[in-house]
This record gives sequence, structure tokens and C-alpha cells, in this order.
Amino acid sequence: MTTEDAPPLTRRARRARERAVAGDATRPTPGTTADDTTADAAGNGADATGTPSGAEAAHESVTTRPHPRPEPEPDPKPKPEPEPDPKPEPEPEPTADSDIESTSEAAAPPAPVAVPVAVSGLATPGILPPVADDEDAAIRADEESTAGPRRTPRRLALTWVDEDAVAAASPGVSLDTAATPYVTVQPDLLAVRPRRSPLRAGVLVPLLSIIGVIVLYAATTLLWPLHAVAPQVTTAELAPVSAPASAPAWPEQGGAALGVQGITGAAASTGDPISMASLTKVVTVLMALDRMPLAVGEQGPEYGFTAADQSSYWRYRERGESALPVPVDGTLTQYQLMQGILIASANNYADRLAADLWPSDQVFADAAAAWLSQRGLTGMTVVDPSGIDEDNVADPASLIALADLAMADPVVAEIVRMPTAELPGAGLIENTNALLADPGVVGIKTGALWEHFNLLVAKDLVVDETPVRMYAAVMAQGDGEARNAVARALLAQLESELQARPTVAAGTVAGSVTTAWGADTELVTADATSVVLWNGASAPVTADVSLEDGADARTAGAAAGTLTVTGPLDSDTVEVRLASDLPGPTAWWRLTHPLELFGLAG
Repeated sequence: MTTEDAPPLTRRARRARERAVAGDATRPTPGTTADDTTADAAGNGADATGTPSGAEAAHESVTTRPHPRPEPEPDPKPKPEPEPDPKPEPEPEPTADSDIESTSEAAAPPAPVAVPVAVSGLATPGILPPVADDEDAAIRADEESTAGPRRTPRRLALTWVDEDAVAAASPGVSLDTAATPYVTVQPDLLAVRPRRSPLRAGVLVPLLSIIGVIVLYAATTLLWPLHAVAPQVTTAELAPVSAPASAPAWPEQGGAALGVQGITGAAASTGDPISMASLTKVVTVLMALDRMPLAVGEQGPEYGFTAADQSSYWRYRERGESALPVPVDGTLTQYQLMQGILIASANNYADRLAADLWPSDQVFADAAAAWLSQRGLTGMTVVDPSGIDEDNVADPASLIALADLAMADPVVAEIVRMPTAELPGAGLIENTNALLADPGVVGIKTGALWEHFNLLVAKDLVVDETPVRMYAAVMAQGDGEARNAVARALLAQLESELQARPTVAAGTVAGSVTTAWGADTELVTADATSVVLWNGASAPVTADVSLEDGADARTAGAAAGTLTVTGPLDSDTVEVRLASDLPGPTAWWRLTHPLELFGLAG
């Protein structure tokens, strides 16, 4: 160990060392007496030449050659904070051998030299042996008075080091005046990784955020309305319902036809044209109304008559034609002329009405052909206004179409249902149609030419709360009674065929419902439908189905629209219901199909 490495000695250690040295000097060694010890001490004081002993010489050398103590120079650079000095290790106690060696070393006086000591990097002059001051002397005297027998003196290492000089050469550095501020070093808190709590913010915030997103997503999908994935309703294609063809018992003689207002087509026994006779007058009146229309209650223009017209009346009668007297020097209105034509079948009234519009029979025939063609009455031919000519012919089915046209005119319909009428010049006239006495019969016209008795009749009735007008045309019957009997029989058969018939049965599948989540059910009719059909007429079937919102609208029996059967005369509508429950989507489907729920899927 060098002097630089030696730790400074405290005053107590220095005094203890001095006492040990003094004790060793006065304690006799084994095998010697006190006198010997004294003599040795005296002998050791000087050698034969009178030269002082080694210790004294060293003392004198140090005393006579003191070196001034240099002042420490200021360090231009701040020194780093001094590290704490390691604690001095305790020196081992000297053994007997070491004591002997120390004694021997003490007997051989060393050469008096001055040893420089470097402390804190500064050169230190030779250090004098410690000189006891008054305080030290008092302490030593007190200790010697109380001490027991002294031990043999022993040498200690570095006894020549002046502890005070070393301390003065290395002044203590105050923490407050240090060039580099003192920083208290705290223990490293992260030297040992602490156990982290799972409830810390870095874990809870993301975890709660994820849970919040999941809860929000689940709540949204579970409660989202089904507008974007509403059940799809498909309407079933239902074929139109048709009635069977009419098959009445036709008369053996002549021809006949039946028809219903509003139903296209007529049932006829034959398609051959037959003489119309006075049924032609219906065409004449309709043609005149096209030229001179009348509203209900109007009389129209007046026609004057003279004695010549009265004479003409008699000539009609002589030919066997039906005719009515005229008011001489009087007048008849257009309405009155039509009453005489349709009620009493007066030929002279028909000719007078047509003569003011068409100057000749040929002109009238041409106009009649055009009029019939415009109305689709291609099975009819008219050559004169009264029908007296046998060339006025028609097939029975064409007469049904003519009857429909006549009853569509309110003035004609009003006249043909009159049993009687009062006319100037003619007086009271009676209708030639005996069937007007039957319930529901409202017209139309009779006709007879030679042995051909004809009848065009209209009858109203109610079928299952639906008003129906029936037509019958009877041609070329043997007499008036046979004609009337055939007409009544045909109307009865037609009435029986016009009974309302079931068209769509209850429970008929009207559609189906499918959902995006796989549930489906059928839509069925709640009741049967019935409409009035006849002779092959058809009734289209339409369904208007839809589902309302809400859970109640998806249970079995819930209303899901309507089904309507529309016939030519009436219609019937029934309710359409769910055949079975239509379950809603499951929670799993909602959670796994967000795009469909939100309407974002393709």
C-alpha cells in the first residue's frame, strides 16, 4: 500500500499508536532486566562515535529541515463528485513473529530521509513526527496513570504520516459549494419490474371500448327494424274462372237467341237470317235519334198532319199493315211519333218519321247499312223503315245486340216499357208486347209478318244482389201465343243459369311469403268467392297481398291482403290470410347479417 492509498488517521488512532510506541519503548523484553533495558535505551541513544541514533537523527533531520506546506492550487476544471472512500479494512493483529520483526526493525535505525506524500494529487513535503500538544499530553498522562503494565513496543505501518497534514492538504468539499451541484440519487424504481395490475387504465380502457362496441353492435342489430329485409310476397298466378256454355232448350220452329247485358256474346239456336218484320222499327227509331237526339222529358220537333195523311192511314189498313190514326190539322211531336212506332207498331208513323230525314227508301236503306256496320250488326239487313219488306232480315244473335243498343238509350227504354199511351188523333194505344205483364219484363218490341211471329224481350232480375238484364229473341213462331210461350221458357232457363257460382274455393293458395332468414309460408283465401257468369264468360282473379309491420301481422290467420274475382256483371273480394306463423329472424341471424339488416348488401 502506498501513501496515496493509506486512509488518513484519526486523532484517536494516532494517539493510540503513540501510546503503543511509548509502551513498547519502556516495557522490558523477555530475558532482560529493567537495568538492561535502561542501559540499552541509554546505549541506543548514541553510538560509539557520539552520533545520534537513527530515530534521533531522523527526528533531527525532519526538525532541522522543515519544508513549507504548499497551499493547494485551485483546480481550473470542476472536479467530479468524489466517490465515497472505501472503509479501511482493519489491520490484522501482529503475531509474535511480527513483533520480533518490528523490534528488529526498530533496532536498525533507518536513514534519515524526508518522504513526500501525494494527497489529492499534490506534492507533500516531508512530514515531521507528531508532536504532542498540551491536550494530547494531558490525555496521555491520564491514560498512563490508569494503564497497567506496558506491552513491549511495536512498530506500526505509516507512522511517519501526519494525519493533520494530510487532512489540511485535502480539505473537505462542501456539498453546497461543490462545482457540480449535488444530486441525490434515488433508488431506481424500475430496478425490479413491479407486478402490474390487470385493472390499470392501459388495459381497462381498450377492454371497455371493445366491450362497448360489441354491446352497441349487438343492441343495434337485435333491435334494427326489418325494413331492408322485409318479407317478400309473391302472388300466385290464378287462371280466370269461366262459366260453362249455355245449353237452353231451343224451339223446334224458327230461331231464338239469349243474351245478358254486359256479357259479350249470345247463345243462339241458329245463325241463319230470318225476317225481322216490325222489329225493324227499332233500327228506324235509333237512327232517327242519332239524327235528332232527345233527352228524357223532351218532345222534340212537331209534325203536322192533314186530311191526306188521314187518307194514307186508311190505305195502310187496307194492305193489312198496322197503323194509327193521325190528328187532322193537328201535330205530333217526335216523342209521340216514337211512342206510336214502338208501342203500337204503327207503320204510317215510322214512314212519316223517316221521310223527313231520308227522302226515299233507298236512301234510308243505304243509311241503315252504314249505321248497322258501324255498330257491328253485320248479321242484319234493313231496306225500309217499317219492316214490311221481307228483305229486312237478321239472325237471332244480331237481335240480341240490337236489344242491348235500344235499352241503352234512356228515351227508347222509357217508351218500350209503357203498357199504354195517349196520342192526339189516335187516342189510347196499347203495347203489343203481352210479356210486359210478367214480373221484370221491360220491353222491347213485337213483330209479325204473315205467319212469322217475332219477339224481342228484355227482363230485369236480381241474382245474388246483382242486378241482371236478360234478353231473348224469338223468331218465326207460328203465332203470338207460341211466340210468347217460347220467350218465357227461354228466359226461365237463362235465369237458372245465371245463379251465382263459386269461382274460387276457400283455402285457395293466393301467394306465398319468403324471408331472407329462411322462413316462409303460404297465403290462402279465407272464404270462397262467387260471381255471376254465363255462357263461357270469364272472371279474372287478382290478388293484392302484402304484410303489415309488427309481430301480430306474422301469425297464422293474420290478414295479408285480398283476392278479387271480377266478373262481367259483378265482383267478389275475400280476405287473404297467412296459412301458418311466419317467425322472425333469430338473434344469431341478426348478429351475422348486418349488411342485409342495414340495407347495404348488393
